[in-house]
Formats: sequence, C-alpha cells, structure tokens
Amino acid sequence: MQRLTEQSTANDSLLELGDRYARANRTREAVSVSHHLAGNPLFTQAAIADLADALPATSVVSDKADQALVSPDAPPRGSEARPGDVIRNLDTKRSWLTLLNIEQEPAYRDLMNACLDEVAAVVDLKRGDTRRRAGFIFVSSPNSVTPAHFDIEHSLLLQLSGQKRVTVGRFADEETRQRERERYWDGALGRVEDMPMAVEPHDLAPGMGVYLPPICPHWVHNGDQVSISMTLTYFTSQSERDQQIEAFNAKLRKRGMHPVPPGRSHVRDVAKASVMRAWGVRRRFFGNGIEVSGSH
Repeated sequence: MQRLTEQSTANDSLLELGDRYARANRTREAVSVSHHLAGNPLFTQAAIADLADALPATSVVSDKADQALVSPDAPPRGSEARPGDVIRNLDTKRSWLTLLNIEQEPAYRDLMNACLDEVAAVVDLKRGDTRRRAGFIFVSSPNSVTPAHFDIEHSLLLQLSGQKRVTVGRFADEETRQRERERYWDGALGRVEDMPMAVEPHDLAPGMGVYLPPICPHWVHNGDQVSISMTLTYFTSQSERDQQIEAFNAKLRKRGMHPVPPGRSHVRDVAKASVMRAWGVRRRFFGNGIEVSGSH
C-alpha cells in the first residue's frame, strides 16, 4: 500500500467542519460537511479492491445490492473468498461491500488519523476525548439500497466517488428508540425492525459528506454509478460511557432481568459504567469498532 498522498495544495485541511459541526456534535444532530479527499489515489476502485484482498476475511462484509429498506438481520461477514474481484466488477455483480477497520493498513491509518485530528481540534473538551477511532470504506453497485440502520459511534460519512442520497430519520417515539438500542446490543447491530420517520435527505457527491450522531437512524439510495465512500468513527467519553451502560444492560437481559435504561438513574448509570471498566469488557464490545450494521 502506498503511503498517505498529498492533497491539493490549495487546501491545508482535509475536512471543512467549523462551528456547525461542533454544535451538532454536542446536540447530536446530523449536519452536512465537506472534504478534500476526492481524487486521492487511495480511493480508486482498483486501490480499494487491493485493500479488500489485503484485509483479513473477517474485515470484509458483503451483501446483495438490492435490499429492502427494512432488513432486521445483520449482514454476513467474510463470505467472499476474493472480495477484490467483486469490487473490480461492481457494475455487473450487484453487490455492496464494507471494509472494516481500514486502519489496519498504514496508509489508510495515517489518513484516518489526520482527518480525525482535525475533528478533535473542533470537538474535544479535553485532550484525548476523541477516542476509539476507526475507519470503514463502503463500495457498492449502481442503484444499491442500504437498509435503515444506526451506528453507536459518532460517524463522519464522506463521499469519494459516485453519488448517493442519505436519508436521516427519527424513531417514532422514545420507546421505539430504546427497543432498537437494546436490539443492537442483543445482536442486531443497528439494523432496525420498524421503518423510522424520514427527517432530512442529504444528497452526496464527491467532496461532500454528513455527520451522523450515535443512534441516528438513516438509510441510503445510491445513484447510477459505483459509489465509494468512507466513514470515520469515534467515541467521546460521554458516548463511550453510554455504550458501557448499554453493554451492561445487555448482560442483565441475557440473565432474564429487566434493567433500567440509561439516563433514568445517574447513580445506577455510574455504577454500571464503572463495573464494565473494571471487567475490561470495553475491549470486547468496542474493540477497534469492527461491528457493522449496514453499508453506506
């Protein structure tokens, strides 16, 4: 793999964020962003096909391009013997693939960290608050559909090639939201059972992107070309704590108990997060962000 390549000399930054991003990160609202990554040789279809062949089989998720908007089951992982060949022929193979944890390859790790260092400069309340960084690449056939799902991390979805519409939604009510959160930790990994209500579409072309906060339902319709995009994810201390509590509650549900959801008891939330840290379960549940619910 080649090392991080130079960006346009006209831009010192890789991302265009600003005050709107910092505010959206705090209030957990989706917001449009822009970037200067389109045209980077690391993101050609050929380079990504090579990356897919270089990654471990368990770091590649693949599924058919033609999906229903509600598809509750998590997609398969490691099912393609040579995923690079699928990517090289996406015009005819009607598939989408997600490459997990691209930071396993040094060139992509360098680029991911350069981008997220810029994010940290905008959102960090204290040094190191942007943590547990991970990167994913999504590549899919023309007119593919990604079912409605959500992610547990803060996500920055950046369009690199082709076009797509990302529709941001909301759950019908708090009860539905909590049920879907619990399904995530019980194995659904973000694929939802009930179609959320559409709130706002984001039409993405190369150089454009969207910030998606944790537990923000969304779904995707690709345009008439092969689509390539990258998602950069991170936790903050608060979002990491939220997920520690959810992970603890998932353990209790497996034992037939009915735990109190996060946010209803500060004392219980602190205790649950502390126990999870003490057990070291964070590495098992968050380890390098390899769980994935859908393909963008």
